[in-house]
Amino acid sequence: MVEIVKLGFAPLVDCAIPVVAAEKGFAAAEGIDLVVERAPSWAALRDRLAFGRVDGAHILAPLALAIHQGIAGVPATALRVPVSLGLGNNAVTVSLDLYERMVLVAPEVMAGPPALRARALRPIIDADRAAGKPLLSFVTVFHFSCHHYELLKWLADGGVDGRSEVNIGVIAPPRMVESLAAGWIDGYCAGEPWNQRAVQRGIGKVVVTKADIRPDGLEKVLGLRADWAEEHPAQVAALIRAVVKAADWSCDPANRAELARLLAEAQYVGLAADLIELTLQGAIPAPDRNRPDRADALRLLSEMAAAGQLDLSDADRIRLANAVWRPDLYQEAMG
Repeated sequence: MVEIVKLGFAPLVDCAIPVVAAEKGFAAAEGIDLVVERAPSWAALRDRLAFGRVDGAHILAPLALAIHQGIAGVPATALRVPVSLGLGNNAVTVSLDLYERMVLVAPEVMAGPPALRARALRPIIDADRAAGKPLLSFVTVFHFSCHHYELLKWLADGGVDGRSEVNIGVIAPPRMVESLAAGWIDGYCAGEPWNQRAVQRGIGKVVVTKADIRPDGLEKVLGLRADWAEEHPAQVAALIRAVVKAADWSCDPANRAELARLLAEAQYVGLAADLIELTLQGAIPAPDRNRPDRADALRLLSEMAAAGQLDLSDADRIRLANAVWRPDLYQEAMG
């Protein structure tokens, strides 16, 4: 009997793995009718997962921990993470106006390592404060996201306190480019293809990428509702195998053009295939990174604490990481 499994996803290129698992027959080969449902924002996906509208999701790794802990704006919902989905290809994009100001005040900084380019913001922030101007406004995709912590780290490495010297808000990824074009924000940290979309339209410049800020840093995971996972252990194992096979297919450069055309469809990312193909490199993990590593969860919990989002003892952080990150489920499924 074929089992129906529902997974939610956000319209980013790193939704490729669950989409491929459904579209290329990997889930069907494991006896699963995999239904993937697009959510317009991470908040909407959080709600669908927390209230049982889906069995699992392609989800921000820190958000999985926040939902489980009950600090994500919904009732605490026990989750299990049996697969890592992507290392991410996030970037910080700024408006042309801000980019030009950064080059003007600190040309040597802007010509140097991207990880230190936030130093060019220091004189701009000081000058704006002296002139009584509003703080620069940045946004990320969600407060519980690697994007948020990467933006904070990039700012801090440039001598800027992201919690007091700039405004940092939240906007759904598909709305970021329009918000930058309208002048509502000065910059954002998002995954692809939304950075290259701003560059393509000539309204923004990428100043730093995740590879510069957090090389090999985890980005997305497969988060499953614990109640569903515990009731359906055979389906969980089958889903893990299907997802890993889909990751292997997605990693193969020979499949990149086909994958871009698939993601370009309206029900997935819904942007031009050539733009998506440009951004695919770096969005998919190497096959050996699909096994969830609890060290990733512990690092994320430390970053959540540093951002003022979580106050747990070291022992409680270990217990939380062990409850959510489940490499044992991965190992059982993969043999």
